[in-house]
Amino acid sequence: MPSNVLTRKPFWQLMLLNIRPFFREPATLFWTFGFPIFMALLLVQAFSGEKPMAEVNVVVIEQEKIDADWYQAIEKDNKVSILNIEDAALIARINAHFAEPNSEVSPGEGLSSILSNHGDVLILTPSGLFSTRNSHEQAIAFSHVMALQDQARKPYLDGVIDLQGFRYIDWLIPGIIVLQIIGIGITSISNGLVSDRQQGFFKRLKLSPFSRLDYVIGIVFARVFLLIFQLVALFATFYFLFGYQPLGNWLSILTVLLLGSVVLCLIGVLVGARSQKVEVATGISNLLYFPLMFLSGIYFDTSNFPQAIQNIVQWLPSTAFLDAFRLTANQGASLADVSVQVQTLAGFSVVLLVMIYFLFDWGDEK
Repeated sequence: MPSNVLTRKPFWQLMLLNIRPFFREPATLFWTFGFPIFMALLLVQAFSGEKPMAEVNVVVIEQEKIDADWYQAIEKDNKVSILNIEDAALIARINAHFAEPNSEVSPGEGLSSILSNHGDVLILTPSGLFSTRNSHEQAIAFSHVMALQDQARKPYLDGVIDLQGFRYIDWLIPGIIVLQIIGIGITSISNGLVSDRQQGFFKRLKLSPFSRLDYVIGIVFARVFLLIFQLVALFATFYFLFGYQPLGNWLSILTVLLLGSVVLCLIGVLVGARSQKVEVATGISNLLYFPLMFLSGIYFDTSNFPQAIQNIVQWLPSTAFLDAFRLTANQGASLADVSVQVQTLAGFSVVLLVMIYFLFDWGDEK
């Protein structure tokens, strides 16, 4: 047998050694890969859905003094329900209360009855349009009614155009995919290493024809190989359920996914490098998992963070991974366009490999 095949054989055997248990134990396969896919779907559904605007209730005071075109546009809109007030005393009281914006007044008996029956309302008077609650929903309703005024003066088409790659769902899905890789790369690998160490696996492997680098690379690429199945399932599911379709070059996307997955798996190896108990590895994994989840821009755009935090999170490997993934998948960026992120990930890979080589507990110390 050629010498180069003998040299390579330990690496492939170690890689297969880490892959086979997942296919032998259906429960392990489900909880490691199936359940995260289920959670990913829940997260996408929870964070991507926008509630449609509720029916807008508009209380109209002195309708004859309201701009006729505007009133007609409001009346024709199927999202708006109009309640005309004809009680002279109530009209006088409301006009007095709403003479100035941003005022704090007692609603009185008549207006309290309206609010009780119709909930939050907008009040349209000859002097203007007023909200009765400072809330996000009221702000949307207010903008909708004001837009009807503009449309009444100059009719125009009103609608929403989904720009593929720039929808919120397009922004969110790469983050959910990276989150799954973070969980599998860090938690699964670190716990597996500790379990092998407790069973004396590393001491037995010292008698085998393999190098320590073979083992580290073998376990990383075993997880990357298994991640391929999960990513295929995620991409297919997101395509059929949400119409998500990456716009970039698949070679660039896969390169970023490979490099980012390797870095996150190496972090998992580093966590398990010296941990002697699963509880310790789990605690360290959680200590890394949650900051990476909230600071990497998975749910919230990092540009909304304070500048001091932005200066820190931009150097996180998960941030570089996610930024490069979003740019290549959603905006068609090339590898040259994300060279900074790619270099950051490559640098982390080298640093982590060196740290693992010197810090890993192979059982020599006992």
